[in-house]
Amino acid sequence: MSQPNAARSSARTTSGRGLVGAGVFGLGFSGLVDVLVLHHVLQWHHLVSGVYPMDTLAGLRTNILADGLFSLGMLLIASVGAGLLWRAERAANSPLAVRPLAGAALVGLGVFDIFDAVVDHVLLGLHQPLSQGGQYNPHWLVVSLLFVAAGYYVYRTGRSTDAEAQSSD
Repeated sequence: MSQPNAARSSARTTSGRGLVGAGVFGLGFSGLVDVLVLHHVLQWHHLVSGVYPMDTLAGLRTNILADGLFSLGMLLIASVGAGLLWRAERAANSPLAVRPLAGAALVGLGVFDIFDAVVDHVLLGLHQPLSQGGQYNPHWLVVSLLFVAAGYYVYRTGRSTDAEAQSSD
């Protein structure tokens, strides 16, 4: 009788590891998209452009170095998340449900954006994405909160669909 409870507990732990992995992957992926698109392609700002000016060669070199180190850090975080997710999938008795994992990844994406907007932009003043006026921050914070809410919705609806499928078995 304790055997099914142990199996259920193990499945929850594995599922929890998968959710953490997906969330960490989403956080790292969001950071990579941010640095690649906003810093490198659009060149709206660099990681420390609020501290080191971009209009001098020394300042630009410092900013590009900081962007590169940030890129490596986000790649490492996304890789750790992917590794956690892969281990959770390998340890599971059956395939992990996709919707809850996608929801966790969206939450991770939104959490990075909230952290970036609040800590990097407002508290530390490392950079302002559009450099002038700072209008990007309040709007992006709302969008980031919508990412978290959408991720939570996808997670919850995926969990309820998964529970319904298990109860019909």
